[in-house]
Amino acid sequence: MNFCSKLHRQQEAVSILVWDQDDPLTVKNAAEAIEEYQSVVIPCSSAEAVLFTIQHKTVDVVILNLQKPFEKVFRLLSEIKVIVPQVEVIFVSPFDDETRWLWMEAIQRGAYEFLPKPLDLRELKRTLVQASEKHHLLRLTKLPPAESVKDLTSRVHKRKASATKN
Repeated sequence: MNFCSKLHRQQEAVSILVWDQDDPLTVKNAAEAIEEYQSVVIPCSSAEAVLFTIQHKTVDVVILNLQKPFEKVFRLLSEIKVIVPQVEVIFVSPFDDETRWLWMEAIQRGAYEFLPKPLDLRELKRTLVQASEKHHLLRLTKLPPAESVKDLTSRVHKRKASATKN
């Protein structure tokens, strides 16, 4: 079964929480990367908002910007994993000599992946879909094209009309 056919079998929307105070494009990129799938992208403005959100909403994937102080972000990762152990956390950050060792540290501490900035939308999409699949066993649903929705709506209305006549 190929990647696309797996996605057609999935049922529920995936919730992706994003905290990247340095780059508002991260939220936009996450939304664009998976716009063809049933998903919700939740932007957060602080570490406290991240923790509040995961305690009060179902969140499947968290995207965090790896920023200074690094230990604070790693503490946030630990807190996320205590509250919702099954959530997948993806770190994003420019990749340079300073962040090279942090990449491995993040993975060792429980992050699912580390993606370099600027974000490549195809890589982000692949990572988000794989993280969701790992977490929810094929949960993403690809949205139908707009024409199909119109056709489907028309058929539903026709069925309701014919059922009412009978």
